[in-house]
Amino acid sequence: MTVAFAGLMLAVLAELLSVALVGLSGWFIASSAVAGAAAYSTFSYLTPSGGVRAFALGRIVTNYASRVVLHSAALRRITAARLSFYDRAAAEPNPVRTWSGESLDLVMADADTKGMAIIQATAPMVVAAAMTAAGGAAIVIAGYPQTAAIVAVSAALCSALALGSVRQADDASRARGALRTEVVVAVEAWTEMASLGAADQLARRTLQRVDTFEKSRLRQASTRATSVGVTHAVTAAALLLAVVLTSSAGASVATLVFVVLLAAGMMVNAERLVAAAEAQLASHLADERVNSAGRAPRGTPTSRAAYDQDGLSVSHCLPETPMRSGRRIDFAVAGGETLVLTGASGSGKTTLLNAIDTNLRRQGTQGLVTAVLADDYLFTGTVSSNMRLADPRATDVQIRDLLGSMTLDRAGLDPTTRIGVDGRGLSGGEQRRLHIARALATQPDVLLIDEPTIGLDANTANQVLTAIRDRLPNAALVLAMHELPQDRRTLGSTWSTVSLD
Repeated sequence: MTVAFAGLMLAVLAELLSVALVGLSGWFIASSAVAGAAAYSTFSYLTPSGGVRAFALGRIVTNYASRVVLHSAALRRITAARLSFYDRAAAEPNPVRTWSGESLDLVMADADTKGMAIIQATAPMVVAAAMTAAGGAAIVIAGYPQTAAIVAVSAALCSALALGSVRQADDASRARGALRTEVVVAVEAWTEMASLGAADQLARRTLQRVDTFEKSRLRQASTRATSVGVTHAVTAAALLLAVVLTSSAGASVATLVFVVLLAAGMMVNAERLVAAAEAQLASHLADERVNSAGRAPRGTPTSRAAYDQDGLSVSHCLPETPMRSGRRIDFAVAGGETLVLTGASGSGKTTLLNAIDTNLRRQGTQGLVTAVLADDYLFTGTVSSNMRLADPRATDVQIRDLLGSMTLDRAGLDPTTRIGVDGRGLSGGEQRRLHIARALATQPDVLLIDEPTIGLDANTANQVLTAIRDRLPNAALVLAMHELPQDRRTLGSTWSTVSLD
């Protein structure tokens, strides 16, 4: 018997005891009231009151046990999902920089959602099914099959409403992520678009995307509210019919109370199916994201990259946008050369760098590839702990030297400086320079940097670019920048440029 199965059975037993407690208590109270109103009554309260106490104690014990066992099962599932992801990442030819901190956080959150589904989705569904079957059987045994049929049909209708509500739901996390990307790109591209006289067009497109997202969100919220409201109406109608049918069949007051409370317990569990179905959908989407994380997309590749003794060669398909026609670009960067990818925000510079990085790592090239991408991550701790992720043997003297080449020593940074959670103790420019310093510590054969001078003044930017080229004289260097630096000498003696506009 697995832990999950044991937990589900305990959850069913706990709910059965809960409903039995409510039904018996209602019958006991009603019977006591009827007996008390009679002049001469032989009603014995000893056996029913003992049953109430037994059900109450059993409910407490099984509820606690089911929570413990189900949470243990959920933790095992979360652990298994995380380990499976780590195993897949470790099996890649070169996993050193495949995952950013942000993407790892998202995958771990999805693993949590997937694991908790046994509590939030599976358990409520199993309990509702068991309660419908057991409660219906109890009502039939009591002699009221019509009442049992009405309640069972109502529970099935609640299930159908839950499924209908979920089928109209979308992956909210992906929709939010797409909208967030759209807004960030729009903000970054505002200056360039304004200079082209296209700021209004950019604003209209962004507002349309926001409006579409909000309408989708409101539509889903409205659908859920309608499903919940109709479910409540179905429950109310089922209980009313249960009262009418049971009383018309000649049931006593105590029996009527027992049957109605039992039906109420069945319907309460059926009402929970809307939330359970939503949790099941969230788990399914999270499972898809966890299983697909880091895997190559299917279909015809839009980018190819290779590195050998002749250097880096890239062939990439630029998609069509409102500002340009789609086209294929090809370029090569030999060791010791610098290539600058230029273009406005949204032109595809970051996408191209990510594609190059992904292609090279999946092929397991002979040379070392290091990338400083837009979503690069600084881990909580000190400067030295982050630097030694790139070079575990780096001494404090070597780290200070790298910090000095990035002019970070002027900002007071040394190996012992604590940088806060996700580097929040540093400014944006300091974070970027620390990312680059960490990349330089790997001494790569190919170095890809997305916006190396962002947040820097002209003088500091020149020093950073010069230091990169001086410290890696034989590396193939690819930089993504809005425009070429004013001082071209910072790029080295041999450089070229490719415009993505």
